[in-house]
Amino acid sequence: MPQQSRRSFVGKLGVIGGAGALTSLAGCSGDGSDSGTDIVIGSVFPSGHVINEMATSWSETVAEETSDRVSITIEPAFGGEAEVMEQTRIGSIGGTIIGTRWVIDYDPENFWVESPFIFDGWEQQRRAFETDYLDDGRQRLKEDGNQELVGPPVYRGYRHTSGNKAFNTPEDIQGVNIRVPDLSPWVNIWEGLGASPTTVAFDELYSSLQQGVVDAQENPAETVLSASLNEVQSHYTMTRHLASTGWFTINNDILSGLSEDDRSVVRDTLSSNIEELSTSISESESDAIDELESNGMNIVEPDRDAWLSAAEEPLKAQFEETWEPSLEEVRNI
Repeated sequence: MPQQSRRSFVGKLGVIGGAGALTSLAGCSGDGSDSGTDIVIGSVFPSGHVINEMATSWSETVAEETSDRVSITIEPAFGGEAEVMEQTRIGSIGGTIIGTRWVIDYDPENFWVESPFIFDGWEQQRRAFETDYLDDGRQRLKEDGNQELVGPPVYRGYRHTSGNKAFNTPEDIQGVNIRVPDLSPWVNIWEGLGASPTTVAFDELYSSLQQGVVDAQENPAETVLSASLNEVQSHYTMTRHLASTGWFTINNDILSGLSEDDRSVVRDTLSSNIEELSTSISESESDAIDELESNGMNIVEPDRDAWLSAAEEPLKAQFEETWEPSLEEVRNI
């Protein structure tokens, strides 16, 4: 991987995109001699994205530690999450780099794990992914999706709320037209807080804010910075309502076709690379926030207890209607 500063490396985090199609798959000869395994992993993130850069470095480590028995190619901007997961399911490609789609498609009753105002912090959210609440979803992904999660989640940064005023308490966002992703639980929660949530495609967000179609939005600092949203928003309120995640999956047939040693190399080296990247992203967040401030944005530390308290009722309603455990059970993770 070309040498670059950590700031420029991690600074690419906020950009998201996709389109494309390709192939992969693998080879072991029938006589038992290993002819090598070639794995194409389709990423929903664009070329140069920090996760793709890490994945490319990981692929080089895998090739070295398996003496080139396993060759991994990262294909950026491969398509949307549903597309790359389907291509992996049918074996057209060997794996994915995605966001939260696996939870939405295979464990919707536990989508609380990727929803706002649930957790005290990232460590609690990360523990939630390791609980048995998500065991059925992981199994459905494996059985119905023909792929499994490899490695822990990538920490992609905390989502905060920007607007043209401070949102110190939920009272400040009453009636505010805030852009949120097209996820019904998120819409319900923001609506329950008194906002007026609107779903707008990310590539239309800048112009929508500029033209007043929406008045506020929520995203990690790196995303705000990379998309220049600070040019059309004056305040960034540190609501810390959710950490964004990234995930790797690999086709079942490919994983089972590897030797036990090579499978361990793939899993262990990816996990260590994810841990290192997540730490770097976490450390870089304050740099991005400082840069937003130096570019003229007002950084606001809100009354977060007031936000969490106001979120209780809409969250309880969401848990009762569609989610498996109770809010109390989740908060005790």
